[in-house]
Amino acid sequence: MDDKKKITIKDVAKHACVGLGTVSRAINGASGISPKTRKRVFESIKELGYTPDVIAQSMRSNKYKNIAFFIDISNVAFSKIAKGIQYELDNLGYILSLCDIGDKNVIEKVMTFMNGRKFDGIILSLPREDDQELHQFFSSIKIPIVTLDRDIPDIPAGITTDYFSSVKKATHYLLSLGHKGIALIGGSRHIRPTRVSIDAFQEAYNEKSIPCPEDLILEGQLTSEFGRRAIYDLLPKIRSGQVSAIFTLNNQIFQGVLHVLRENNLEYPKDISLITFEDYELTQLLNPSVTVIRRPLLEMGKSVSRILIKYIEEPDLYGKIAPSVIPTEFIIRDSCKFL
Repeated sequence: MDDKKKITIKDVAKHACVGLGTVSRAINGASGISPKTRKRVFESIKELGYTPDVIAQSMRSNKYKNIAFFIDISNVAFSKIAKGIQYELDNLGYILSLCDIGDKNVIEKVMTFMNGRKFDGIILSLPREDDQELHQFFSSIKIPIVTLDRDIPDIPAGITTDYFSSVKKATHYLLSLGHKGIALIGGSRHIRPTRVSIDAFQEAYNEKSIPCPEDLILEGQLTSEFGRRAIYDLLPKIRSGQVSAIFTLNNQIFQGVLHVLRENNLEYPKDISLITFEDYELTQLLNPSVTVIRRPLLEMGKSVSRILIKYIEEPDLYGKIAPSVIPTEFIIRDSCKFL
């Protein structure tokens, strides 16, 4: 085909052997088109080099084909979640815009990012659920918003992850090995994952009729630096045997823990048993390999996208769809020992 000729939607329809309406529905992410047909349309778009006039489409449909995702991008788990979101959005003709909000000056970052931009929907994973200023800001935005593993008033959850089952299994496992002094190190109770995990940890102790060591439940930031500080504080109890296992609820915290253990010539599981969250290269390649709770990160991204797109396409359903419940898996490896 002549490179100088402007490729039109008619060219795409002819190339994909479908009608103009089918191409339009595929580009706009509308329902009523099979995944196979949608895929064929986008393959033709790619092969022909067709570029939809997004501005014109937006003026006609009040859709911008753009989804905002607010996250702390320093957490490497979010890169896989974002990949899952993007995978789902690609199939529907949307693009994903990431905003790294970190854990400080969040409202300023959000407002700056939103200024002058237009979105069809928003996915939120905020560092705190109780930020009233952020609640007011997002309440003023008249587009669908869903949360990713957060409980925020008046904003429906897109997904909720089943931390409870696996955290309780992991705690029972440590207790069955004879560990009673288990340090649980995580983020703040102001986010759902930590709150649910602490509840599961406490329930596992209660079910065994063993007093839960509340002083060993350490809350802080989801950072390597917090992991380092937490483990330094625990070193005397580790050396005295009062703490025999460490259970971290975040991969960054876990990295900080590992650094301090190595700096102090402590080995796992010889000197301390370890369990952490996420199953990635580090946990698999460490020797011994590390016992983990695995989250299906790609599926988390895909699932939250599907809920949001449903709300965008059918506004009357907003807030009425139950969030997708994402399972977790407890994987036993070699980082824990019998006492």
